[in-house]
Amino acid sequence: MEENGSIQKEYRDVYLFALQTIMVYLFNIGSGIVIGIFMGELFYCMIFLLAFMLLRQEAGGYHAPGWKSCYFLSCGVLILTLLWIKENFIYQTYITVVVAVMAGAGIVLFAPLEDTNKPLEEWEKRTIRKKAQFIVVAELIVGLTLLRVEEKAAYAVFGAVVWCGVSYPAWAVKRYAEKNEKKRKNNY
Repeated sequence: MEENGSIQKEYRDVYLFALQTIMVYLFNIGSGIVIGIFMGELFYCMIFLLAFMLLRQEAGGYHAPGWKSCYFLSCGVLILTLLWIKENFIYQTYITVVVAVMAGAGIVLFAPLEDTNKPLEEWEKRTIRKKAQFIVVAELIVGLTLLRVEEKAAYAVFGAVVWCGVSYPAWAVKRYAEKNEKKRKNNY
């Protein structure tokens, strides 16, 4: 694209980053589709992925140290969610709703979580917090509404809220470890 004049040389890195990001998204979504097909739950898989991506983008959360650990952790989260959806046991709905509401409350109170590689300005935090709060409340309402129509679809939406919320304590542990590591290095 640079050679034919479609992009200017100074924007090469920006375009390269954008293309890499698109490829990662396509690979991750493709992997999710394969997992959903393999587990016989493609429809619920797509509901979960959509709800999770919408919420996670605004709410933030734990960031794995590398792309491999992030990828396998994401696949694990998807598999666990689909296993939960496949199961059917007494009190499953109550457990799902209670955990999702607790996770949603954590998101409402603490979103967004920033990462060391992307610190946020105060105005960004306020703007993103409002978006995250709106999305999590909307997803909880959608999940509660779906309980009356399609319980498994509700579990998929609630799963997105739960996993986003669960990543908050993991984020706090990671930040605590990073601060202690920094203190330790400064003492030597």
